[in-house]
Amino acid sequence: MEFAVAAFSAVAGVAVSKLNSVKGRPNTDARSISADLNSIKATMLDHADHVRPMSFLRAEYFAQLRALACDIEDCIDCFNAKMTTDADFADEIAQLKESSKETTDRIHRFGFIPVQGVAAQEAAAAVPAEIENLQCLMRGKHDGDYLNCLLYFCLFPPNYHVRTKPLMRRWTAEGLVGREQSAISNLDKFMESSIIRSTQKSSNGKVKRCQPTGDTIRQYISQRSMSENFILLCHGAAAEMPEGHPRRLSVHPYANVPLNLPESLSDVRTLAVFSTAAGDLDEDVLRFANYRVLRVLDLKECAHLSDGHIQAIYNQELMKYLSIKSGIIDRVPREIGKLNQLETLDLSGSPNCDDADGIVTVYKEVLLLPKLKHLLGKFQLSRRDFFVWRSDVERFLRANKSVLETLSGFVVGGRNGFQQLLSLMRRLRKVKIWCKFDASQENLGVLSSAITKFIGDGAGAPHLKRSLSIDFGACPREFMDEIDAVAGKLDSLKLCGQLSRLPPFVAELSALEELCLWSTGLRWEVIREGLSFVGGLKYLKLIEDNLGLIDIWYDHLISIERLSIVFNDPMLIDITIQDGALPCLVSLHIICPQLLLVPGRALGIKIAHMTQLNEVALHPDVDVGIKAEWQHAVDAHTNRPVPVLLSIEGP
Repeated sequence: MEFAVAAFSAVAGVAVSKLNSVKGRPNTDARSISADLNSIKATMLDHADHVRPMSFLRAEYFAQLRALACDIEDCIDCFNAKMTTDADFADEIAQLKESSKETTDRIHRFGFIPVQGVAAQEAAAAVPAEIENLQCLMRGKHDGDYLNCLLYFCLFPPNYHVRTKPLMRRWTAEGLVGREQSAISNLDKFMESSIIRSTQKSSNGKVKRCQPTGDTIRQYISQRSMSENFILLCHGAAAEMPEGHPRRLSVHPYANVPLNLPESLSDVRTLAVFSTAAGDLDEDVLRFANYRVLRVLDLKECAHLSDGHIQAIYNQELMKYLSIKSGIIDRVPREIGKLNQLETLDLSGSPNCDDADGIVTVYKEVLLLPKLKHLLGKFQLSRRDFFVWRSDVERFLRANKSVLETLSGFVVGGRNGFQQLLSLMRRLRKVKIWCKFDASQENLGVLSSAITKFIGDGAGAPHLKRSLSIDFGACPREFMDEIDAVAGKLDSLKLCGQLSRLPPFVAELSALEELCLWSTGLRWEVIREGLSFVGGLKYLKLIEDNLGLIDIWYDHLISIERLSIVFNDPMLIDITIQDGALPCLVSLHIICPQLLLVPGRALGIKIAHMTQLNEVALHPDVDVGIKAEWQHAVDAHTNRPVPVLLSIEGP
């Protein structure tokens, strides 16, 4: 029962906070509702001292209370967004007061004190040990947002590999957590408690995708989610439709199978559509005029979108998170300016797509969105907007009204655009840039100066992580040397494209922790010399086919914790890691389908001395005999537990 108590407490806390902000005539009714919610919350907490299964009656109480709290929040958000008049708002608050009174009277009439005895215990599934341990750890803190975040995993199909960054942004957009750090903390709690497991890590060791640890945990949170009407799954299977209006709708369509859609979609806050092909999706799902309070819209896997569907999305004025499949649209219309609550716009696709593909034109309205934090895709600014409306955008940026933190990313070509505005975006933390074949000399000069400023600004906020990725493979000339070496701060750097040497500005990045070099054509001795002044480097990834002899001695790269080398031709690369080298190494990836290198030989790769090593990865197509030698070296390692041998395709 403690699970539901804490989860409701988090939802009620948001509702009470918004009720307390109500001014004017509805204020008296708002105070009355707030008092009711606080009273219910306190009563629940009094009876939440023990972890126990919850009866269906108690589950129904929580479902009703959660619905009430969500209705309150929707009412106030619609009013603040000027979607309702003062008179209508007053009427809605009065109706909510009556609904609050009816709900609390009903709970008091039937009694809230948990039912004792066998019948109540048999009415619900047992709490898995992992969740019970987490609840015991959190008991007394009454921090329920992590439990609502856990229920959110039911939104995804079984065995789905959930991307962690979009997941945490969605938690924030829905108000399940108050800030990004809480989202990170919640995911860490789930990992540490073995409730959620990593299914894919980035090369820097951070969790990239995850899912519930096992069927028992997934079944439990699924039952909790359904009993409290937290998420409604529509997948064509026969299912009893819950009473009331669903708040979150997850659609898993199958060919020629009708969906069990609810009658009303007006209260849906989150809509996620998974794995669809054109023609397989019920048209009613995409009638966005039927939705009233959407905060999160995930259409990343939905191919069945027309211009009419897209246009209707821009009327969802409470939208905070919008994700659309790459390639569906080639421009974002001016109507997006209506979405002044939008925090994330994700039109990203494959990170390795050609420069000619996937480019989306945006207008000034995107940059003028007051709450936009994350802009993901491959964007260019409208040519007309730059010349006609540039002053509007510049005034907005100079006034520090933009909260944009992630610009990942934009293209630099012959037209003016983002590169001219980049130096005015003071809150940027992550920037990704593609340089096209027609990039002009003027634009590359402006870009170099903007990048220099971005790096230099990092010195003023050393506690914030800063990331820069530049793909200049199609660029007509090398311009990396034009980026000034400044005493700034950059935590992560990725360079993709031909280089004659490691750019001088890299040597000044004393705080650089992550570096990826991709198709630069540099040989190992050039890279090693260029990194001799970067003392704190922890992660190095090389995606190169012409490195030559990689000879790592005991005094090279002594701070490196993760090393990843990706190549295709084993005849062009040899690797030697001497005894005593890389003493801090935690992860070693050598990704080549035709790998010939094996560990432990006289002049080869030595890993036995690496006391921190816990992971070695090879390409899955490596010869069976070569893989067996690596497995033997891993099994014989002195670390306990022994390192794990993984198969990773790369890059």
